[in-house]
Amino acid sequence: MHFHVNSIMNFATGDTYHEGRGLLRNMQGAARAAGAEFVAGDVVELSGRYPQFRVKTSPSYRTDDKSEYKAKILLIATGTARKHPQVDGKWRSWLPVANAGNAAFYCPDCEAPLCKDKEVLVVNTGTVGSALHVANSLTRFTDIGKIQILMTEDAYVPFETQDLSKLEDSPFSWTQGIIKSVEFPRIGVVQYVTLADRRRLRANVFFVAFVDEARSELAQQIGVEIDKKGNILTDHRGKTNIEGVWAAGDVRAITQQVAMAVGTGNYAGLMMNQFLGNEREVGQEFDHPDYRRALHID
Repeated sequence: MHFHVNSIMNFATGDTYHEGRGLLRNMQGAARAAGAEFVAGDVVELSGRYPQFRVKTSPSYRTDDKSEYKAKILLIATGTARKHPQVDGKWRSWLPVANAGNAAFYCPDCEAPLCKDKEVLVVNTGTVGSALHVANSLTRFTDIGKIQILMTEDAYVPFETQDLSKLEDSPFSWTQGIIKSVEFPRIGVVQYVTLADRRRLRANVFFVAFVDEARSELAQQIGVEIDKKGNILTDHRGKTNIEGVWAAGDVRAITQQVAMAVGTGNYAGLMMNQFLGNEREVGQEFDHPDYRRALHID
């Protein structure tokens, strides 16, 4: 039996569970070690065409950068916007919970197992359907009696249009209200949501049933095609309809998992490298059909 012993450079590994911020820092560290540079900026405008695109940034609450950058090609990896619950009318007031780690979960496919045997408050910011989807996913890991649904009346989908009869027919206890404050004195053990009518809901953890929107507005500024949900349309390599523009990650119509997103980024990166690095080889013959198409060889 032979083993592959060459160094593996392009696969992040380690513990089986990562906090998102920690995993991101590890990946950025690996990229910096390979020579990548990072600029923190709030991009507000894309313009131009291959081979000269312009990227404008503007100051935001996170960065003071106000610049115009030029690029020969673009990779758009702007992801999706997951709508947080509102606390006293402001979604930013939920961020301390979202950033606490294991206080609020979002992905039933990925994070429902972390709720094993816990009391869970499903905080709904979308539709009855999204709330029930999350609650049903949790039943594989905790008792139905430990799952409660909170329908927020200031949800991003108008509350008055919701079919609440589906909740009445479900096996889950549920209530409705507007969140006034949130407390998490012992993360994953004791957490509270206080409603505007002063009721206090207790749980071990929160699970957000959210509305998400593809962040494809910038791509649309330069004519990139999207589907009905706003996801960027690409071929299987990540190439868009605009020459010199690729897309990767959750802004595409993919299952929203890190491994999926990383895979699309890797594929797009390979194709971009071939696009940039083989201009003198146009007209030559290649064995691999993907390689031929990347070089526009018929």
